[in-house]
Amino acid sequence: MVEILGRHLTLQSSVPAETLQAVARMVDEQLRELQKVFPASPLADLAILAALNLACETMEIREEHQKLVAEIDARSRRLLKRLEGFAAATPPGP
Repeated sequence: MVEILGRHLTLQSSVPAETLQAVARMVDEQLRELQKVFPASPLADLAILAALNLACETMEIREEHQKLVAEIDARSRRLLKRLEGFAAATPPGP
């Protein structure tokens, strides 16, 4: 069971309960912040805004992740080339 804006919701998920609670807290915080900024807005509108905000954050994190993976891949390739160069330049052992 999670609580969002005072509403208790019973959810079934393959996600661990701790993770589900953390996600619910994140959604609750997002909605409460939006309620402060837009106090007269209907809950459905706030939910859409919260979904858009969280989706935007997710996209930014994914883009950053992709950049980091590409950087790691490029550095790994450069390192492998250097190691191969060292191995080729080193005479065979006894």
